[in-house]
Amino acid sequence: MAVYHFNRRGGDLIFRAGDQEVNVVHLQLVEELLKLLEKGVSVLLTGPHGVGKSIAAYTAAYLILERGGVVIDLASDTATFAEYLRIAKRAKWAFAIFDAMPPQFYSESEIWSEHATLWRDRCGQIMARADYVRRLGFPAVVVLASDLATRCRKELAQYEKITTTPDVKIAEEIFLRNGDVFCGEDYAGEVVKRLAHFGEGLYFMAYHVAKTLHYCDEDPEQRVKSAIDAYVERLTTLARALYINTCTAARVFVQALAARGLPPPLASLAVHHDVVDTRIRSLEKLSSLLDKLSGPHREYVKILALQAAEDLKRLMRPHWQIKALSGGLGPLYEEALKKAAEEAVKKCGVKPAEVKIRALVKAFVIAHEAGDDLAKAIIAIAVGENPCRGKIKALCRGDTLQEEIIHAILYPTRLSVEIPPSEKTGLVLYAGLRAEEVSEKGWIEVLNYLYEASERGRVDLRPFRDYVDHALRSGSPITKRLALAAVQNAAVVPGDLLAQALVTAVELGVDYESLLDKYVETVGDASLVVEKCGEKCGDVIIVVGVASAARRAKETPCDALRQLEIALIGAGYADVVNKYQPHRRCIQPI
Repeated sequence: MAVYHFNRRGGDLIFRAGDQEVNVVHLQLVEELLKLLEKGVSVLLTGPHGVGKSIAAYTAAYLILERGGVVIDLASDTATFAEYLRIAKRAKWAFAIFDAMPPQFYSESEIWSEHATLWRDRCGQIMARADYVRRLGFPAVVVLASDLATRCRKELAQYEKITTTPDVKIAEEIFLRNGDVFCGEDYAGEVVKRLAHFGEGLYFMAYHVAKTLHYCDEDPEQRVKSAIDAYVERLTTLARALYINTCTAARVFVQALAARGLPPPLASLAVHHDVVDTRIRSLEKLSSLLDKLSGPHREYVKILALQAAEDLKRLMRPHWQIKALSGGLGPLYEEALKKAAEEAVKKCGVKPAEVKIRALVKAFVIAHEAGDDLAKAIIAIAVGENPCRGKIKALCRGDTLQEEIIHAILYPTRLSVEIPPSEKTGLVLYAGLRAEEVSEKGWIEVLNYLYEASERGRVDLRPFRDYVDHALRSGSPITKRLALAAVQNAAVVPGDLLAQALVTAVELGVDYESLLDKYVETVGDASLVVEKCGEKCGDVIIVVGVASAARRAKETPCDALRQLEIALIGAGYADVVNKYQPHRRCIQPI
C-alpha cells in the first residue's frame, strides 16, 4: 500500500516512487479530507489525472497512521483484508481506502495500472468491501479519475464527492522543492504557465520537469515537451491496460472511441453495429405480420416482437466504455487514447466501422415505439421549436438534438415515412406520408401551416421539402404562389428548393428579386439554376453567376471564374465557354 512509501525527514514529508523521492507539498485538500473522515463521512476523490488526488489521500492516510489510526487497504487479498479489520477494531481510529491509480503509477505504470483494471473488473466487490467497513463504523475513501468514476456510479453516489482541480501555485512549489538545480521562481512560473492550460497532469509534469532539468539555461519549452511526452506515455499504458487487454475489448474500445460523440443509446448501438440491421429487419417483419394475423397467432407474433424490441433495447444500454470515454477527458488523455487505438489496430487488426446514424435512430424509434414522438420532433424542427420531446429526448445532448442526427432523420427522406406515426391527424399525418401520396389539398395544408409558422418565428423547410417541391413543380398557380411565399419567409431552405423556387417564379412571371438575393446568399452557385431551368432562365443565371463570382473571388478565384462561365452560358455563349473552359487552366491559391 502506498502509505508505507511515505516517511518524515527533517519535518518534510517524503514519498518514495521507484528509485526517486518526492518532496510532498502540503495540499489544502488534505485538511478537508481529514475533517470529513473525522466526522465518519466516506469520500469519493475524483478529477483529472495527475492533479494530486492520490497524494492527498495517502498524505491523509499517513497522518492518521502517525496519530495511531489504521488504514485498511480495500484492494488487499482476503486474508490481509481480514487482518486489517481485526487490527482496526482494536484501534481508536481507522478508515479504508482504494486508489485506482496509486502514486507509484507514474513511476511504474505497467505494474500499478493493475489497480485500474481491478476497478474495471471488480468494482462491485470493492464497493461491497467498502460498504462492510462502513457498517463497522469506519469511513472509506475511493480515489478515481473522472473516467473511472463512471463505474459503480450507484454505489459511489452514497459518498461525499470532492472534485480536485490543479492549482498553479502548488505546481510552482512542487517544481521548486523537487528540482536538483534551483533556477528561481521566474523559471518555475514559465514552466508551469506552459503546462497549466492543459487542465490535467499539472503536478506530475511540474515534478518531471524539475527532476529532468540539469541547467538553468535550458529552454523551458523543450523541458515542457519532454514532460508532456512522459505523461502521455503513462496514460497510454493505462489506456492499453483498461481498454485493449483483449482483441474483443479492443474492438469495442475502437468503435466506442469513434462513436462517443453520439448520444449514449446510439453510441452503444454503434458498438453493436454488426447486429443492429439484422435486429431491425426482424422486428419490422414481425410488426408487419401483426397487421395480417388475428387470434392466437397474432398474440404469439406480438410476444416475439416484444422480445425483439427488448433485445434492441439491451444493445442501447451504454457500455461502461461509452460512459468513460464520453466526458471531457483533457487533450493529453485524448492523445493517449488515440495512441492506444492505433495500437489496437496494429495488435488486433480492428478499425472503426462506418456506421449509418439513420439506422441507429431507426432502431431506437422502432424498439421504443416512438413513431409518434419522431413525427412530432420532425414538425418541431420545421417550425423552429425544440425537438427534444417525448422519447426522442433520449437522443439529445442536454436540450439539443445534434445536427448530424437531424440530418440522419431528414435525409434522404423523413424517417417518419419509414416508421409511420399511429396518430393520423394534422401535420403528424403528413409527416408519415410522402408528398406524392397526398393530393394538392394536403400540400396546401402543409404550406399554410409552414407559412403561418414563419410569420411567428423561424421555419426550416428541410423536413417537408418534398411537399414544397411538389407544390412548386405541379401545383396550381395559387399553390405555387403559396409555396413561393413559404420559401421566401423560411429561415432554412435547401439549395435545390431555392433553385426550383426561382424557376417557378420565372414561369409565373412574378418578382423574384428577393428570392434571387436569398439564393446568392445561401447557395452561391448558378449551376443548380442551369440544371433546373436552362436557357429560359438566362437573366437569372447571369445575375446569380456574376453575384456568386463576386462572393467567391477573394477566397476561391477559380470557383469565381467558373461562376462567370456559367453566367456566360446563361447569356447564350455556351459554345465559347465549352470550347475554352478557362476555369480548368486556373490555379487555385494555397
